[in-house]
Amino acid sequence: MFKRFGHIGIAAKDPEALCKWYCDVLGFKVIFEIPETERRPVPIYFIQFKTKTIIEIIPASGKEKIKRGTNDPGFSHIGIPVDDFDETAKNLKSKGITLRNVRQTGLGWKIGYFDDPEGNLIEIVFRSEDIPV
Repeated sequence: MFKRFGHIGIAAKDPEALCKWYCDVLGFKVIFEIPETERRPVPIYFIQFKTKTIIEIIPASGKEKIKRGTNDPGFSHIGIPVDDFDETAKNLKSKGITLRNVRQTGLGWKIGYFDDPEGNLIEIVFRSEDIPV
């Protein structure tokens, strides 16, 4: 019935700037762009990471973003596994991003959080062993 997990959609006040940030800072690549139309004067971007994870960046309706905590109902965060937590944190810092709430979990994972320019929460996580798929 279902083919696979397709993508995560993020509504952005400035889709072009957010797309550029994900590409420049996190290494995503634009894989598809739906051009602007009369009804929607801003393109929609599909960006992909090397793991085949896809994010669709769509124009926001202009309403104010609601800030939610990690455990509030609804979308919480985008989790990105890393091979070397400290090296990734250092790389992000060189790009002006400081991790917050860095901690070691009871499972031995090391995690930390930061926001994208539109306030969406991103988590980086190091696990000595990947979650089995």
